[in-house]
Amino acid sequence: MLSSRRTSASIVTLPAALLATLVSFTAMAQAPAPNTTEWESEALKLRLFYPSDLVKGDTEDAIRDGRLTLPGVAGATDPKLVDAANCLRPVLLLRHPPGGPAKEQVEPTADGAKQITVTQPVSATLLLAELDVNCLNAKHDSASTTLLNDMAEIVTKVPGMRPAAQSSTYTVGWQKVHMAAAQGLCQVDAAAPSQLYTLGLSTNWNSHLLVWYFTSNSAETLDRITKTAVRFGNDKAAPLYPLTIGNASR
Repeated sequence: MLSSRRTSASIVTLPAALLATLVSFTAMAQAPAPNTTEWESEALKLRLFYPSDLVKGDTEDAIRDGRLTLPGVAGATDPKLVDAANCLRPVLLLRHPPGGPAKEQVEPTADGAKQITVTQPVSATLLLAELDVNCLNAKHDSASTTLLNDMAEIVTKVPGMRPAAQSSTYTVGWQKVHMAAAQGLCQVDAAAPSQLYTLGLSTNWNSHLLVWYFTSNSAETLDRITKTAVRFGNDKAAPLYPLTIGNASR
């Protein structure tokens, strides 16, 4: 009989409880966790403490021909968002190292057919970028009052992706951060569309408009990398996104 094929990744809906908590949540400052690597920018007066298994990539890989290339972030169709994305200047690009080829598991079904489960290797990226305001002003006569929200919400405007939680604002220490999350099937290179989870964060820090984009084909991995700690100036380090994502266990 004919075989049926499905992927092991399933749509994971981010919990509704996340929404009510975020609006008034203030991230508790904490010491950087073990097995993290420190990254510092003196120009931005910013430090990150990210999982040590993430590997630095060439920031030029995040932009090709002046356009963002990260799956789940690139591809927004709103012209204003496209213009804004083209004015992003990558500062740091981190990737999860390749996990090998996809794995197939064949199991018989009740009707005698075979069910093939395909497990894709884990992939993930973390991009920190700064929005070039001069570039943006050259494209628009006036600055948008929703610019920070818009930059985070790019992840919800990509074809195949849909919002996974209501966009919200919370604080890391005293720093206000805008958040948007998405999930769905997204085209990656020439391969068939695959499950992807994304998170966009944006903030106006020390006269710099900063944006973080997190992407992964695993909700658990996305949850882990969003716990990257940030230190704004002389403040204490605290997780960029302190809440649990999806069905990730703690």
